[in-house]
Amino acid sequence: MSDEQLPKPILTESQAKRANQSLKGMVISVLLTLAVVIPVMLMNPFNQENNFEPDVDVSAVAAQAAQSADFAPLDPDMPEGWYPNFARWQAGSTDGVAYWEAGYVTDQEGFVWLKQTDAANPTWIAQHAESAPVTGQRQIGGTTWEERSVREDDGAPQVTLVGTVDGTTVLLSSDSGPETLEAAALAVLEPR
Repeated sequence: MSDEQLPKPILTESQAKRANQSLKGMVISVLLTLAVVIPVMLMNPFNQENNFEPDVDVSAVAAQAAQSADFAPLDPDMPEGWYPNFARWQAGSTDGVAYWEAGYVTDQEGFVWLKQTDAANPTWIAQHAESAPVTGQRQIGGTTWEERSVREDDGAPQVTLVGTVDGTTVLLSSDSGPETLEAAALAVLEPR
């Protein structure tokens, strides 16, 4: 018997109806799933990577902090493409050292943390430099910066520069490399 001579199956009306039920059920299930999933997707914002720039006015916050500080909080003009992530006055916690701090996101998605106080002590510096040991000194913009470095859990070095600017102690920290910290140090030293 050849393939051409096979008889076609004959289905009764009720058998044909049952055979089509799985296809109808699958189509209905897909449509109901889409009816639930699409509104949920539309209610959630889409990823807008690299579009976040917080509205932080470092100059205004520095002016407010100057009312509490015994020094002029730094408001550096950071390199093009960098933007501030936060700026705040820390009134002195358990260590009693009040300080100004600001954070900047670099154009390479790195981060630089600036801290400034006129009441620094070795303990405060160690705490804010992640207890990193002194690894050397660097001359940047005519100022001698003490360099402290420690490896983070991911293996990247966290480097902190400690220097004296306008009679205050300034810490600049980053894991974005020496060029980033040098650019930040030059911006801090440049009068606005």
